[in-house]
Amino acid sequence: METRQALRPLRILFHATSPVTHTPVFRSVASRRHQSTASRTKKMLKIPPHPDFLTPVSGQNHIIYNPPPSTASVYHTPFKFLPKSDPRRQANLSQLLRSSPDLHPSSRSATALPPLTRKTEAREKKYNVTREQVEEMRELRAKDPMKWSVLNLAKKYDCSPVFIMMCCKASPEHRGREKERLEAIKARWGPIRTEARNEKKKRRVLLFQGAL
Repeated sequence: METRQALRPLRILFHATSPVTHTPVFRSVASRRHQSTASRTKKMLKIPPHPDFLTPVSGQNHIIYNPPPSTASVYHTPFKFLPKSDPRRQANLSQLLRSSPDLHPSSRSATALPPLTRKTEAREKKYNVTREQVEEMRELRAKDPMKWSVLNLAKKYDCSPVFIMMCCKASPEHRGREKERLEAIKARWGPIRTEARNEKKKRRVLLFQGAL
């Protein structure tokens, strides 16, 4: 009896420290419908419009005017439906000739026309450069290619840059300097710009091949 009383605190301590296993309880979760479903949301959003935004049934005090169709008038009959011997042909034709300003070219002036655009002027070919001017271009280009560039020569002699490049070729020294300047610019490029330029070259080749 005394032994049981002595071991009782140990038994209580053992039960307090031992893990307790709980049996899992499975509860059935039933699906519930809330107001957030699609059909209920559409039904809730079906609000009738305000009477101020409704079109009045009677009257024509709104922006849309659709009168009932009327009978066709004989004064507006097209020539397609008139016989050739109908006198209305001559009457309508004379009225059209008197009222149309496009049929009187003498009444139109050149000042009423729109001005020429740069694209229209660029499409017009010019043959105003003589042989002496071509020789002068070559001398200026060989003397100072930095000052007399292709664009400056084209502006001076009023011709296209393509014609300047056909007539005048830069010296090998000038082309070498331009190549070195371009290489110095490319050396400052980062990997992103270098990759972009390479992709641009590939797209250009594919474009000329008709692959794009």
